[in-house]
Amino acid sequence: MEGPSFQPEPGPLLRWALWLVGTLALAIASMSLSQAGALDSLRSLAVQAAAPATLALRGAALDASDLVRSLLRRDQVLEENEALRREVEELRAELARRQDASQRLAELERLLQLKSSRPQDGLLGARVVALELGPLRQAVAIDRGSDDGLREGMLVLSEGGSLVGTITTLYPDHAWVTLVTDPRSAVNVTVQGGQGDARGVVVGRAGSPPSLELVPREAGIEDGDLVVTSGLGGKFPPGLLVGVARSVRAHPQDTFVRAQVEPSAPLSRLQAVLVLTTFQPIRLGEPS
Repeated sequence: MEGPSFQPEPGPLLRWALWLVGTLALAIASMSLSQAGALDSLRSLAVQAAAPATLALRGAALDASDLVRSLLRRDQVLEENEALRREVEELRAELARRQDASQRLAELERLLQLKSSRPQDGLLGARVVALELGPLRQAVAIDRGSDDGLREGMLVLSEGGSLVGTITTLYPDHAWVTLVTDPRSAVNVTVQGGQGDARGVVVGRAGSPPSLELVPREAGIEDGDLVVTSGLGGKFPPGLLVGVARSVRAHPQDTFVRAQVEPSAPLSRLQAVLVLTTFQPIRLGEPS
């Protein structure tokens, strides 16, 4: 009977020596194979296999770099945009101030020209501060009132001297002017036609141009004839331009001609007006 045999385990020193010998042998074999070109195909396959991942990682790195730069630039871009917006706003405000100053200068020049052409009349300049151009009421508000000596019934003219309307409501610092286009307005007029002057009445109408009425058919008025105040009735002096006759209709069975009147004053675009302060309207009594 044989006794147990004992084979000693390799110690740390032996294991280390074996690992070193194996490593040296693998290195020598790799160098030999590399010199012989045997590893080139393997290296090429490894590079090809790793190429997509490498490109993806490089693209992700570039995208991340661009994102970081964009975030860093965002605040700067916002500040630059805000500065440009303020600059544009300031330039627009300056342009508006210059245009307003130019318009006011042109208004003053026209008003002075009108005053010089009517030296016998007292004219008070005023600015339009409100418009009411609805179907039932046609009026503007001006920045002059009873504190400036205005009274109800005074006439208001445009910058060119055309009739705008009549002051109907007064306040200390402003007044409302009823326009010639208002449905409650009626102006005695004369139509200056080629066959002589013909009298009639200009009546305001809701939603339509004023109507020229009560003109005799035999007067022979035509489109383009001037319509001016006649002075009859005492509310308006004679000779104020009201507008131009348009769309004249004269049927044989009608006694009077009907037409529209195109106001000469730019009623929807008024900015400055003149109040005729020297004319005193007459309130006529009933005939006895």
